[in-house]
Amino acid sequence: MKKLFICSEFYAGLLPFAATIVNTMRDDDSYGIFVCTAKCDYRKALTPNGDNYIFLDFPESRIKGLLHNVYPKLLLKTIDKVCRDNNIDVIHLLTEDSSLALHVKRLKKLAKVYYTVHDLFFHEKVYKNILSWLLRTVLVKMRVTRLIKQTDNLVTCSKYQYNWMLKSFVKKSIFYHNFPTLVTDIIKNGEMKIPELTGIDNYILFFGQVEQYKGVDILYNAFINNTTGTSKRHLVIAGKGHIYFERNVQKESNVLFINRYIDDEEIKSLFTNAFCVVFPYISGTQSGILSIPYYFRVPSLVSDIPFFKELIVDNVTSISFNNDEPGSIIQKIDDLDVSTCETLKTNAFAFYQQIYNREALKHQLQSAYAASYSAQKQLT
Repeated sequence: MKKLFICSEFYAGLLPFAATIVNTMRDDDSYGIFVCTAKCDYRKALTPNGDNYIFLDFPESRIKGLLHNVYPKLLLKTIDKVCRDNNIDVIHLLTEDSSLALHVKRLKKLAKVYYTVHDLFFHEKVYKNILSWLLRTVLVKMRVTRLIKQTDNLVTCSKYQYNWMLKSFVKKSIFYHNFPTLVTDIIKNGEMKIPELTGIDNYILFFGQVEQYKGVDILYNAFINNTTGTSKRHLVIAGKGHIYFERNVQKESNVLFINRYIDDEEIKSLFTNAFCVVFPYISGTQSGILSIPYYFRVPSLVSDIPFFKELIVDNVTSISFNNDEPGSIIQKIDDLDVSTCETLKTNAFAFYQQIYNREALKHQLQSAYAASYSAQKQLT
């Protein structure tokens, strides 16, 4: 069965998500089309596969970039050519791919189409201005909704989304697979240091795109209003995004915002020099974010939302806290001693090896493709 993976988006986390899947499924019958930017370049993250992969560069001009988002002419032309030249059986849209929302019928004429649903229900978000709200609503939300509606085969890594779609989309084929690790080879072997952290280590870390649903404000306020020993450490908030909450600069002597895109080659240094990492999310559906501290053996603390409960064993692989009691975050950090940290590190890495299993991921996806492929064969 010949598979074509489409990766046309490059939001934070999407590149390693897609790269792990494509590398896992790599064989002579797998093909790929990848839209890249200078910072998010799939060329660096993918294992070469002869001439089976095509890389397209996203326009540097904002106007041309917007035009590409409205009508991705080159992407569509490339999809047509790859499908026809190689008799593709399955097209899998892996990375939200909102620019293709108006072209699902065109894709269906070429092959069976699968669509990975990342966020069935959109998260809480504070927008920088009305324009960013408008662009997000029109170019992402509305078009993702259309893609979900128009695609017959939907894939998710969230058990909650999987069960909801099974009940709600009875005429569609719904598939689940484990979330792939976000730790690519380039992250494992990264040698770049974080210049903003020169001379600073053993810090409390938040890593990721700064967004409301990730509860960054909860961690920030708990830290700056704390009077215990943790205040002697630095709090590092690393990741690009709109700082949506009010800051108290007078209390930020030990707070460091690295408000920029963190290069994959910097992630190893960022995590291995941290004392612990904290994820105070207020909601979540699917994410491989815990794969990073698990792999690098960094103690992790997470909010007790249902999403995280699926990914941890409390007080064994990670420590959970209640966002309604911000003081408990600081107290649990203060309670981390050498023995507790070593136990968490050992258990987390063992858990990583268990749940981020590439062979299981490969089997799950092969089964999903085979189900639709067999049904098509019976019809013809």
